[in-house]
Amino acid sequence: MGGPLIYQWHENDIALVEAIAAQAGVALTQAQAYSDSESLNRNLAALEQTRSNLIAIVGHELRTPLSTIQVCLESLDSEPDISPVFRQALLSTALEDLGRLRDLIQDILILSRLEGGQIYNQIESIEFQETLELALSSIRSSNNSKELPSISVDVDPHLPTIQVDAEGLEEVLNRILDNACKFTGAEGEVNIQALISPEDHCLEVIVADTGRGIEPSLLESIFDSFYQEEDFLRRSKGGTGLGLAICRQVIQGMNGRIWAESAGRDQGSAFHFTLPLESPSNSQDLTPVTQTSHP
Repeated sequence: MGGPLIYQWHENDIALVEAIAAQAGVALTQAQAYSDSESLNRNLAALEQTRSNLIAIVGHELRTPLSTIQVCLESLDSEPDISPVFRQALLSTALEDLGRLRDLIQDILILSRLEGGQIYNQIESIEFQETLELALSSIRSSNNSKELPSISVDVDPHLPTIQVDAEGLEEVLNRILDNACKFTGAEGEVNIQALISPEDHCLEVIVADTGRGIEPSLLESIFDSFYQEEDFLRRSKGGTGLGLAICRQVIQGMNGRIWAESAGRDQGSAFHFTLPLESPSNSQDLTPVTQTSHP
């Protein structure tokens, strides 16, 4: 008794298999192309919707302060005998909205340059405590005429160094701390923590406040560009709607993550972000970097 018979492939059999394989390859290519086309169409539709929204929102953000400035200047021009008190009120309003326009244009430029990888890409080894002190000093000096909430810091002075862009980190801290103070009030509290996450080999920074809080369903949306939820609140407190979008771009560009937590309105909020630690090998080979002075 012999073993199983071995099929002898003939030339016609081989040609048939090759033809079937070729047709199967064509079918798979077409299916992939169709899938890619569908995905591309969806992405293009989403991009078009984003573009339309952006144009509408930017138009609104620009038109509103421009209209206010125009009304103030026309009033000053048409009423030469206006009282000094009213004149000063009109000038203050015009200057305030002019500042809003300046901030909006500046934030749009920053976000555009971030998305193009043009800024905050100078990664170096720094001490977190030093950048935090610069940010706190900036917040206090820019709000010297306002009563800030109580700010406490819970940061180990012996934290390991981190691998970040120093100016980018200061930008993020300034914006998050400014938001925390803006929406907390003088009677509230802001707490800053920094702790090591060994499993992720990163530094986690937490800025928690006792302010107005955020609805849990909106915790992701607040990082979108021109976030519009509660438009009247943002206007009453100032801001362009781009601050957290800029923070997300900066943190992601430094290989970190950023997110927010809140139990709801009037229950405070906490903003978290992670930063990569300097690896032991880098700490041995790293050439010291001369830190630029900050105002």
